[in-house]
Amino acid sequence: MADKPDSGDIKITPGFLKDFQDKVLQKMVDDLVKDPNVAELAQTLTSAAGKRRLLAGSEAWEPARLLIEKYEASPAGTAPSLYNQVEAIRKQLITLNENISYVVDIAEKGEDENLKLSTELNMSQLGEIFTTTPAPPPAGS
Repeated sequence: MADKPDSGDIKITPGFLKDFQDKVLQKMVDDLVKDPNVAELAQTLTSAAGKRRLLAGSEAWEPARLLIEKYEASPAGTAPSLYNQVEAIRKQLITLNENISYVVDIAEKGEDENLKLSTELNMSQLGEIFTTTPAPPPAGS
């Protein structure tokens, strides 16, 4: 069925995964590593409460102080929780990237005579490639 162009099936091969990795996945990983907003969230993990100055100068105003505490509170505040979720996604994408690289390297080097860049991968092989560790539960749950 994958041989018919209008079938809607995608033939997943090491070549297809390499193309996905080059055009999409590597950019996602790089963006998560270099994003200044992620770095800002990471700082809330190690800074003392009140040091991030979400609303600098407004700390005496009770609603602002409560908002700051909810944002900064480690480990269950908004910023630390969001950073931990982004970090878990980043690690899973890195693992996926490594798994794809492993399969593509085998296909390119011809280490397995049954695996070429154009070989359609079966469900078992795809399961191995796409297996990553589960994300941790959100803080406070």
